Amino acid sequence: MLKIGGHGYSATIHQPHWRETKNAGFHRRKSQSFCPDPQPELPDCFRNEAYVEKLVKGLKSRKTAGREEEVEAAQPSPSSTAAAKASPQERTSWQPQTLFHTCLSALASSEEFAPMMAAEADSRGFFTAKKKAFVGDGQGYHGTIQQRWFPDFVPIADFVHAVEYLYAAAKTAHADAPSRWRQYLEWATACWKGNVAQVIADLGVWQRRIGILPLGEKVPESDPRKIIHSVTTYLTNNCGRMDYPRYRREGLPVTSSLAESLVKQISKRVKGTEKFWNDGPSGEAILQLRAAVISDGDRLQHWITNRPISPFSPRCRSTVLANSP
Repeated sequence: MLKIGGHGYSATIHQPHWRETKNAGFHRRKSQSFCPDPQPELPDCFRNEAYVEKLVKGLKSRKTAGREEEVEAAQPSPSSTAAAKASPQERTSWQPQTLFHTCLSALASSEEFAPMMAAEADSRGFFTAKKKAFVGDGQGYHGTIQQRWFPDFVPIADFVHAVEYLYAAAKTAHADAPSRWRQYLEWATACWKGNVAQVIADLGVWQRRIGILPLGEKVPESDPRKIIHSVTTYLTNNCGRMDYPRYRREGLPVTSSLAESLVKQISKRVKGTEKFWNDGPSGEAILQLRAAVISDGDRLQHWITNRPISPFSPRCRSTVLANSP
């Protein structure tokens, strides 16, 4: 299975050093198939108001700041105190277990990064796997890469990013906290159960109430019409990648949490507040070296033993002497 996440998010021209890195995780996993849906109900973590608020804040902070930021934990409301006692990270038995993983990270464009991904997947035997999944956050270029380079992989839109959009729409539709939380739960449950069309229909009703965004009109990102339009567009574009009951029955992942974790592991070394890195070979080398460090297999050892060295290095001279007649 393969997961991709491109993060870092390019900022404006006034911040040229905030660059988006392309990151892809490749996971060989052990999974089962199930006759009934192994988890038909929305997991507790997505019904925990404090957890969802913190999750959405974390996703938004990376998009708006152009860098990794620490997100303060949201204070739980009385309605979510009981749910917060259970660990939201608790693993359920149906989820696939990773046996081996490797990754890629680069400053390349999506057009350049896609064949690199395909080459890595081919070298690891992913194209011959019985089950193949391509999990992304639902952005357009992810779909393009999947269709061209991984056409036999099942395309899956990350449920966590769907939660982000649904929560934003619920906050836009309702002014009071209890109503917006009930609305979010209704829409999140519907998507978890595969009823994305119903959510799109509901959003159409809200579009008519709030006002349909005129074609080509430039409005602030906070405009309610813009938010409802963006959420409707996201769900419409990705509804074919949101058949979550089917994915669970087939033992496939429904979130890109491993890709999100990969981004943090990469960024821990190469990014941070007021930390800048070159766009040229040195920055690219750091990314590739970091990817080798956190990947399984012998990539790092192979790089260390085969990297170019100075001809005046003692190691180089000893090699020449050893091979001399």
